[in-house]
Amino acid sequence: MGVFLITQEDAPYNVGRAGAAIDIAKERVNSELLTAGTHRLVVLLRTYGPMCDAAKAPGMSADLFYKEGVSSFVGPGCSTALDPVARMAAYWNRPIATGTEYPTLLSLGQRCQFKCDCLIQTGLGDHRKFTEKEDQFPTLTRYAYCQCRLRAVLNIIFVRFNWSDISIIVDIDDDYAQTLGDSLEHGLHIHGYNPNVIKFYGNTDDRYKDILQQASKVSRVILLSVHGNKVRKFMLAAYDLGLPQTGEYVFMDVELFPFNGSYWGDHSWRRNDDRDLDAKAAYESILRIALVSHNGPNYERFAAEVKRRAKENYGFDYDAVGEVVNYFVGAFHDAVFDYGSALNRSIELGIDYNDGVEFVKLLWNRSFAGSASGNVHLAETGDRDTSFAILDMDPLTGKFVPVAHYWGDRPGYTPVEGEAIHWAGGRKTPPANMPFCWFQGDNPACKESGVVEVDFILNNLRMLELLSINFHFIVFLRYKMESQLKDMSWIIRKEQIHFKKVAQHSFISRISQVGYQLQSEKNSVGKTAYEKENSKIAAARAASVTSLYVGIIVSIRHINRKFLPMTRDVLLEVSKRRHLLHDNLARFIGVVIDCPTVLVLHEYCSKGSLQDILHNEHLHLDEDFKGSLIGDIVKGMSYIHNSELVSHGHLSSSNCVVDSRFVLKVTDFGLPSIYKEDEGIALSDESKGDVYSFGIILQEIVTRSQPFDTERQTHSVQEIISLVRQEARVPPLRPQVAESSAAYPLLKLMKTCWNEDPSKRPSFDSIKITVRLIQGGKDRSLLESLLSRMEQYANNLEGIVTERTQLLAQEQRKTEQLLFQILPRSIAEQLKYGKPVEPESYERVTIYFSDIVGFTTISAQSSPLEVVTLLNDLYTTFDSIIEKYDVYKVETIGDAYMLVSGLPIRNEDKHGPEMARVSLELLNSMGHFRVRHRPDEKLRLRIGLHTGSCVAGVVGLKMPRYCLFGDTVNTASRMESHGEPLKIHMSPQTKELLDQFGCFRVEERGMTDIKGKGSMLTYWLLGEK
Repeated sequence: MGVFLITQEDAPYNVGRAGAAIDIAKERVNSELLTAGTHRLVVLLRTYGPMCDAAKAPGMSADLFYKEGVSSFVGPGCSTALDPVARMAAYWNRPIATGTEYPTLLSLGQRCQFKCDCLIQTGLGDHRKFTEKEDQFPTLTRYAYCQCRLRAVLNIIFVRFNWSDISIIVDIDDDYAQTLGDSLEHGLHIHGYNPNVIKFYGNTDDRYKDILQQASKVSRVILLSVHGNKVRKFMLAAYDLGLPQTGEYVFMDVELFPFNGSYWGDHSWRRNDDRDLDAKAAYESILRIALVSHNGPNYERFAAEVKRRAKENYGFDYDAVGEVVNYFVGAFHDAVFDYGSALNRSIELGIDYNDGVEFVKLLWNRSFAGSASGNVHLAETGDRDTSFAILDMDPLTGKFVPVAHYWGDRPGYTPVEGEAIHWAGGRKTPPANMPFCWFQGDNPACKESGVVEVDFILNNLRMLELLSINFHFIVFLRYKMESQLKDMSWIIRKEQIHFKKVAQHSFISRISQVGYQLQSEKNSVGKTAYEKENSKIAAARAASVTSLYVGIIVSIRHINRKFLPMTRDVLLEVSKRRHLLHDNLARFIGVVIDCPTVLVLHEYCSKGSLQDILHNEHLHLDEDFKGSLIGDIVKGMSYIHNSELVSHGHLSSSNCVVDSRFVLKVTDFGLPSIYKEDEGIALSDESKGDVYSFGIILQEIVTRSQPFDTERQTHSVQEIISLVRQEARVPPLRPQVAESSAAYPLLKLMKTCWNEDPSKRPSFDSIKITVRLIQGGKDRSLLESLLSRMEQYANNLEGIVTERTQLLAQEQRKTEQLLFQILPRSIAEQLKYGKPVEPESYERVTIYFSDIVGFTTISAQSSPLEVVTLLNDLYTTFDSIIEKYDVYKVETIGDAYMLVSGLPIRNEDKHGPEMARVSLELLNSMGHFRVRHRPDEKLRLRIGLHTGSCVAGVVGLKMPRYCLFGDTVNTASRMESHGEPLKIHMSPQTKELLDQFGCFRVEERGMTDIKGKGSMLTYWLLGEK
């Protein structure tokens, strides 16, 4: 097979992205389909480019055909190269498939004879010179999508919502956009529409508002066939004109799938600039057409393997550029694998696979499950019936989600259950094809009824805009603040959350918050949560779990409230928290408000909380490590105290979390209106309460114990809290810390932080200076700190790894023993060392088949449990016997038992006598074998032997089996089925082999009619001399 892939870097189907998929498909064809051993698929990869070349690819195809003798072709991907190669393949009568695009009606020379840059023509055209496909391209199969289907998708949308006046805006400076626009124009004419087509030169013409006003004079449904980056510019222009806000306009575009490259550009609204909110509001009026995305376990495994191989073999790192394995890559895989499937069937049916016209009949008019491009249905013409999704933007998340589908094999508008289109302008119904006042407001009835014309409204809006310019600065600040409040992208739908099970922490401790009880009582801020049961505190702590959100792991806190009112206080708190970013603060992600309880999502830190680390006995913390953790807390808290938030409110070791780099981050702060009903969290607006809690955390770090650990031995938690709150107590109750636990400056800082008088407690800015002096007078660089922490962690793990390695070795030995019982030892050794197990042919082996005569009757008269017990006893007896001989048990099916000798380790001609001896001993064992539930029943074993050639190999990935193939297997089975009870029936080939040894007694049975073999002279094996 000759395969053509382009080298163009930004093409979504170039050799770096698709080469690995071709390799996977080839290996699957050879291992899963062409198992007979007579044929193998060899792929000859040829690259062309970097541009789409109409000369290079045909020359390569000629070399492949005349010099290499290829039987088929896959590719090229772009239409300019595919067109001549497909014609040559038709002339040679060779099958050809493509996983991407199709030739257009006009050749590149006709359309772009004066434009050199047309060499990057995408070729996604509608007509593709394929009106006469059967005549010009009779051997071409197309596994990708066809733009000819887009017109059908648009038609069902227009019919669904009764739209008929359509405008198409086409950028003729962008080849993809122009091809798409021409295709849509032609396709809509076929369906009876007369679209208003507006073409412009996108490289030089930026009159987006003028173009939109021109379109608005004749239609309210506008198709944008432009580069992705210009989609946003058009929508911002529409927003400035006030078009989406009226709810009368619908914009549509085509984005087959999100792609980071410049191929069709970025169609999203987000650019992280000051117009994102305007763009997002404008995008509410967009309906988008895309290919149906394919997900699921099979795709995930396929995508992971493609990424691995692409990086290792082709130097392309999907993850580094933030890409997923796209539809085209999957289509290339499916093209090669489906060809292998048809090749296998052609061999079985005796069809010449070099006859392209006959061969493609095995491919067309059928369906199969693709790997990454979804379910594939090839029509009787060899074109794929592609499925599309109609997407609408969710105003809350700003993401486009499917609201309907167009299924290729069952065309029509199929709404997605539970989803509805969010019409712009707050509409509940689709916009009308034509407004009441007509497109230009010249409906006489409209004027008579006094309805205001659109132009009048726009003129007044411009006048108001001029009048307000003097207040621009004040309005801008107000607008910015209000825009932040109105930005609801932090609200997350519960369907976007995929919970995962995590281990619960060992124990709970929140006494580091006792300072808040003191501050709350003194300043009348509110009652403390520690007046609740300690179990409620534990419940709140256990409410923190992890989940997957948009593919990343996040930390989730369940808040004990069922409803979150969108008050101004809540919006202000969220706005402040979202914009609080620091290396030592856990990033706030969002809130789920439509679950049974409110969920708050934060950045996930894989090492758990500081509390967990301090109580991890396997983790050694030296002074440097402790100092780094303390420094991180101080930096994070100092940043909070110098922000609009002023204080944390419930600082403790359990909400100081540590990420994979051992960087500590402070979390669970800044949202008092959300947290206030959570019974496990005590709140305070006093910054000095944070300092008290920091002092308690210092005690935990220094002693690596719970807060008030010594006091807990004689008092309960509630008693300790009561004693701490007694103002008259002198001295006040504080944790007991040995002087030898830490350096004096650190102990002094700790005691200062929990001073009874809040005014005498230091600020975090002064604490930062003190900590810096304690640590030597300067901050270590981030790299030094990380290296030190990771080295410490590595040293801690070394001892654990040694112990676990020994356990792993024991388990590996158990696994090997199990593997040796499933597969022959020589085969298992190859698999264990990662070597491929190729099918192997054996010139001469002896195969044994046996079954129990009358087993069906015994089974019918026995319970299932009794049948299982019988077979287990029988095969246990058999297995103990065959261990003494050079034979391998292939399989057991019911009462059937199959053995082979002479493979996988060849033993010259010894396989004959080995099998004869084991057969005699197995037959002899029936004399003393006892059926438990029918002790008087004697089993009648019937055995058949045959000697000949066969092929053996491992089949399958899950529960792999070592299988034998060839006529020898069938003949041995016939010897058994045509034998007699308690006798060993064998073929003349086995008898001839045993005669060479002269030590076996054999009796001629005579001519016997053997099913499928005719009349054969067979023999009975009686015994050994």
